[in-house]
Amino acid sequence: MNMRAEGSQSIVITQTPFRISFFGGGTDFPDYFNQYHGAVLGAAIDKFMYVTLNSLKRLDGKRIRLSYSKLEFVDDPLELEHQIVKHVLVDHKFFSEDDFLDIHSYADLPASSGIGSSSSFAVGMLNALYLSRGVYKFPGDIAREAILIEREKMKDRGGWQDQVFAAYGGLNRIIFGNNNFIVEPIVISKDKRVALEEACLLFFTGKMRSSSQVQNSVMSNDNVNKIEMLGKIHDLVQNGFDILYHSKTDVEMVYEFGRLLHESWNIKRNLSSHVTNQDIDCLYEEGIRAGALGGKLCGAGGGGFILFVVPKDKRDNVMQSLSKYKRLNIRFHDFGSRVIYSRVVN
Repeated sequence: MNMRAEGSQSIVITQTPFRISFFGGGTDFPDYFNQYHGAVLGAAIDKFMYVTLNSLKRLDGKRIRLSYSKLEFVDDPLELEHQIVKHVLVDHKFFSEDDFLDIHSYADLPASSGIGSSSSFAVGMLNALYLSRGVYKFPGDIAREAILIEREKMKDRGGWQDQVFAAYGGLNRIIFGNNNFIVEPIVISKDKRVALEEACLLFFTGKMRSSSQVQNSVMSNDNVNKIEMLGKIHDLVQNGFDILYHSKTDVEMVYEFGRLLHESWNIKRNLSSHVTNQDIDCLYEEGIRAGALGGKLCGAGGGGFILFVVPKDKRDNVMQSLSKYKRLNIRFHDFGSRVIYSRVVN
């Protein structure tokens, strides 16, 4: 591994994918999967978080200039309000007292919408900082460091899948246990993959939500249905995996996969009253009446994006019925966080 000296000057831009999760959400919490079994089935998508890190020295001004939905200018990372950047820079050996940093982030999709944006930022930020110093880290190392920052140091309640999908990319089954994870890429025929991608219609509900509020409700010790419901949700991951591999045709695969997603919807909505609400229920029912086979809210629930799996002959009808909602065309994305631009200044 090559490493440039601390204080070297460079510009790096990383591109890190967001994700959609089909089955298993909630079983990727360590307090669950370290006692029971955890697994998710999902995919990184072709919508991204971009992080630009510029370490060129300036003649004046603060040492850290951070731009996201607001601007921050500080000399000490401890002064930062942005918790992820603060933890990365405070703890990171590659940020020294002689460094100047301009950090900018921008995204294809809004935050707090259920597609893993904060974790994609954490992974992209870490990747940019390492690569600005000429250090390559394996996806698993980046994912684990992002998990450490978000889930342990920041105490943000949540699972591990977002960081893993952001670091690895791809259509995967991820298995969790013993404070670790295993990524199993799902390799299916091109026809099946295209059929599944085209069957996925993603709509923005227009409602932002607090992921932590939903997750705290779901994982609360007072939730007496938690273990039973999460066990059923875990079983659906294997069922979905089998459908992708063993369906005889891509048409059969779409129908069985969509129906399984509807079964998952009925289970997850019983996990907590915060998972859905009257408006979301009406939207879902409208999609089903128009011909969708099944659907799910992306992320913890409560708002954000909703995903429907729709057979080919019903897609126009579903899109027309839900035309008041913004729809995104998506494709699965095979790559995790990576550099799309870099320049070293001698």
